[in-house]
Order: sequence, then structure tokens, then C-alpha cells
Amino acid sequence: MNIKKKYFKLFFRNKIVLGHSSIYRNPKMSKYILFKNKKFDIINPIKILKLKNETKKFLTKLAYQGGRILFVGTKKQVKEIIEKFANKVKMPYINYKWPAGLLTNINNTRLSIKNKNLLIKQKKKIFKYLSKKDKNLINRKFKKINKKFGTILNMNKVPDAIIIVDVKKEIIALNEAYKSSLYIIGLVDTDSNPDKIDYPIPINDDLSKSVNYILKDLTKSILKGLRLRKKKIIYDYKKK
Repeated sequence: MNIKKKYFKLFFRNKIVLGHSSIYRNPKMSKYILFKNKKFDIINPIKILKLKNETKKFLTKLAYQGGRILFVGTKKQVKEIIEKFANKVKMPYINYKWPAGLLTNINNTRLSIKNKNLLIKQKKKIFKYLSKKDKNLINRKFKKINKKFGTILNMNKVPDAIIIVDVKKEIIALNEAYKSSLYIIGLVDTDSNPDKIDYPIPINDDLSKSVNYILKDLTKSILKGLRLRKKKIIYDYKKK
């Protein structure tokens, strides 16, 4: 079977190509549209394949060079997917709510990290001597901090790149990443603006199956880069 036909069928079967109604289309997404049916824009599978492969090549190179990649997606249907794939490559993620100023006001972020580390030290020293009420109070503080910042509390520097699911919903994260000069990988639906994104992948970003398929593929590329780096294998990404 022709490889393009194979992906054509795969993308249609998994509704990856299914965009929003054309009345909601962002004009800047028109170049990715194959056609529109009665209700929806249909994204061109060949464009998806081409842009996905370009992104995979970039991610392998970045992981090979030791780059850090932040996964972001806070919609209910993608929370677990974000956590699953970020953990698979041991990268930070945010799947609850983007903390405003995370990238553009990094000093405040570092202060939050410092406060958590201080709480951990205090907890180890005095926790066993506290009353049940005080223990519950400290545990609530930990829960609140972890819910807000998640695994980014383990970051010791600003990430090199960010993967965003639904750039329209995560507009604050997108703008901060852009101002901070991060490489931006965006899963972009037909109602979104791809202008600030270095590596846009036009897909149906509302369907968990669609997001899962793309992130699974991108994660494989990150794992490849990490594996090559660990084994100290020379990777000539220019020829790949």
C-alpha cells in the first residue's frame, strides 16, 4: 500500500483530520484544509504527515542535545495523556492550570520552588511532632503547590521547548513561551492561529484519540534522541 494512502486512511479513521465548522475557521489555517463537508473542515492528511515528521526530527535532535521539553495540556480529555507521555520521557508537564508568569516571571517560579523545598525540609524535621490538625494543614499546602505547579517544580532552568495541546485554550502558555524564545510545538485545530508556532501540527485537538496518536509518535522521537545520547552514539541529524 502506498504510504500516503496508508496515513490517509489512518488519519480519517481516527478523526485526526476532522476540524471545526468552516464558520469558525481561522483564515491562517486555510492552507492546511483539504476540503470542507457540510459540517466540518477536513484537514489535509499529507500536510499533517509532513509537519509531524518535521517535528519528530526536531524533537529527536533536541533530546539528543540534552534539551528539556515541557508538555502542556489542561483540557479534561487530555490531562492523563499529557501526564502519561511526559512521564515516559521524564519531562516536566502541566495538565492542571497554567501558572501565569511561569516563564516570563521566572523569579516568582523559583521562589515557589524554594518555598516547597523549605516545606519539605521542615516536614522531615518536625512532622512527627505535630498535631493531627497541623499535619493536615501542611499536607494541604503540599497538595495545593503540587496541583498548581506539578512536575515543573523539578525544573532547574527554563525549558528549551514546549509542546502545547490546543494553543487557543493555552494562549497564556503560548504567549509566554513566545516571549521567552522557546521552541514551540503546537497541536493546532482549524479555529486557532498558528503564527507563533515553530512546529505546528494541524489536527483535531478536541478528541483524546487524535491527541494520543500524535503525542505517542512525538514521544517515540524524544525517546530515540535520549537513547542515542545515553549510548553516546553519534547522531548526524542533518542527514536524517
